[in-house]
Amino acid sequence: MRALALTSFLAAAILAVPATAEEGMIFKTASTDVAETVEAFTSILAKKGATVFAVIEHHNGAASVDLEMKPNTVVVFGNPKMGTPLMQASPTIGLDLPLRVVFYEDEDGKTQIVYHDLDAIAKEHGVPNDHPALMKAKGAIRNLTDAVAK
Repeated sequence: MRALALTSFLAAAILAVPATAEEGMIFKTASTDVAETVEAFTSILAKKGATVFAVIEHHNGAASVDLEMKPNTVVVFGNPKMGTPLMQASPTIGLDLPLRVVFYEDEDGKTQIVYHDLDAIAKEHGVPNDHPALMKAKGAIRNLTDAVAK
């Protein structure tokens, strides 16, 4: 009887704590479609001197195997002036660099802009929240995504 009560309590406790894929991610919405938003974003990156390493259009990959998918594009980008000091502080942060932002069309047809919270990434790699390069990178990704989120 006790085991059943404990099992029921644990099951209720687990169900009461929502596990979301949103934890550790920053979400913003754009007023333009995915293609226009990505174009604006990569244009801003070029003007700011960042390197765009890749633009991955997942929906095109899906289409190549006869599957349908709403627009979903990942932009991989970075700047050695910001990334290098972070990797000097913790070489393992290189697993999460360069930075990535995903742009996708949600169920309502709106363009979502999503990226990993740099505080969470830094914590995972033991980089202090007040590290100057982290502060600079957080400001940069916030400003870059804000520029295309409207």
